[in-house]
Amino acid sequence: MRLNALTWKFLAGAGVAAGLACGGSTPPPATPESAERTSLVAQRCPGLDAGAAPLDRANARLFVEVVEVSTPQLPQPLGNFLEANAVSVRSSANLVAFPDVPTSMPWGQCVDAVCASMKRSITLTAHLPEGADPSFGIALHIDEAAAQGTAAEPKVLLDTTLQVVSQQPVVLPPAPGLSKGSVIVTAYLLQRYDDLHRVMECQARQTESSRQLAK
Repeated sequence: MRLNALTWKFLAGAGVAAGLACGGSTPPPATPESAERTSLVAQRCPGLDAGAAPLDRANARLFVEVVEVSTPQLPQPLGNFLEANAVSVRSSANLVAFPDVPTSMPWGQCVDAVCASMKRSITLTAHLPEGADPSFGIALHIDEAAAQGTAAEPKVLLDTTLQVVSQQPVVLPPAPGLSKGSVIVTAYLLQRYDDLHRVMECQARQTESSRQLAK
């Protein structure tokens, strides 16, 4: 399903709904098909590290950043490479997901011409950890809608399950049908109500740092 009402309640409360969905009456300015932007991605957010207390699944959720970059081969292991190095971003999506609830949104919305030329969507289902396990699973599905006016089913570009740790980016295996570059997934575990506000502040700082690098 699309972003559910409960998710939007959290987003609206934090004042970030427009930022995630790129909604509003003014569309982004048109850019060339080859347009890219140099940006920092997958930055750590202080204060979100898991503590020793058991995970409260009633309040826990995930903020997930999915970014397509032009670079086809990133360093392996990735380590802290992205914390200090900006990359060329083609498209991105940010989602807030509740445990075991499929959450969907357009892929690449409001970044560049990619969102105008490709009708893709991303669906994510988070399976949060049990006990003290620091890792958790994310089921990730990306498809591309059939041409308008046809009855064909959407074309599946990616259908995979990832094992991730909060704030540690994961580079997806090569998927030529999805991207000629690389796709990076970074999940941020939100354990308290105000964690969503905290991670959005971190995203704003990430954006501002990227602007300073571009000058």
